Amino acid sequence: MTGSPVRDPGPPAHQMLAVVNSTALADVISLSEAIDSVTLAMRELSSGLVVAPERNGIAVSAHGKMVLMPGTMSHIQRFGVKTLSLLTTASQWGLPSHQGLMLLFDSLSGRPLCAIDSHALTAVRTAAATAVATRALARPDARSLAIVGTGSLARPHIEAMLKVCPIQSIRVWNRTADKARSFVKEIAARFAAAVEAVGTVQEAVQGADIICTLTASAAPVLEGKWLTAGQHLNLVGASTRASREVDDEAVARGYYIVDCRAHALEQAGELRHAMELGYVQEKHIAGEIGEVLNGTKQGRSDASMITIYKSLGHVAQDIRVADAVFARLDRSKKVVWVPWPA
Repeated sequence: MTGSPVRDPGPPAHQMLAVVNSTALADVISLSEAIDSVTLAMRELSSGLVVAPERNGIAVSAHGKMVLMPGTMSHIQRFGVKTLSLLTTASQWGLPSHQGLMLLFDSLSGRPLCAIDSHALTAVRTAAATAVATRALARPDARSLAIVGTGSLARPHIEAMLKVCPIQSIRVWNRTADKARSFVKEIAARFAAAVEAVGTVQEAVQGADIICTLTASAAPVLEGKWLTAGQHLNLVGASTRASREVDDEAVARGYYIVDCRAHALEQAGELRHAMELGYVQEKHIAGEIGEVLNGTKQGRSDASMITIYKSLGHVAQDIRVADAVFARLDRSKKVVWVPWPA
């Protein structure tokens, strides 16, 4: 792992702040490049090169909260903070429930470098993180995929899975059947894999080589008894102690890998619930994905193992991808440059 070269921050008179919205972000960085950046981030996190507290939120109304995710990566001269509004009422204005900005700073001069749409960045880096874990933990011969939930993370996750595995068939479930069918039409028009909508989560996951749960459910939608030998399960949608996508049996059955051990012990709802009811203990965490990538922890050891990756999301991923975006801003004319300070 090598850090980026030291950048000359430039004289104050020439400072500019780049503002990157979702369309500019799509121009600037590819999913493959995001996967490379997240791979670095997870290796660096597990090597002690990232300083980041747990995400912290405060209520802003009865309908939601503001969340802050700060962190620093001094070896690449970068620090940053992702700010999010999580409001259940946002949909009334046709807006996503998660909105905000990722702010990237230069740690030599202290100046802000760019502000990126958090919703778009989160979708890219989350799918990239799932791809990194799947490439490390799924069976090499994995060919079938189950997608549970068709929200904003679903399409980038399918694209990410196709980047790292030769997926041939995809089964999709959503609580609203019409949304599942509409989503399948969209995916079928974009990708070569065979795609179908199914009526139950059980039907989606049974026999699937790779499973991605992408819901924000407060109660489990997937039962551990449905899992079969050799599967790889990505738990992505639930990111708080109050949310769970799978039951205690599912947690207990899997070889359990996390993005960040300390954060998972505090915030991973499925793991916390299983621990509190005595299904598993803290040692059930077999390692961090960065440790698997670094070779200090074991990944999949045989074809029959059920592997689980719990994704909470980490600001190290955001900083690394934001830094990659900053290095490629000349790819898009949609980037807005603002004199800073004016």
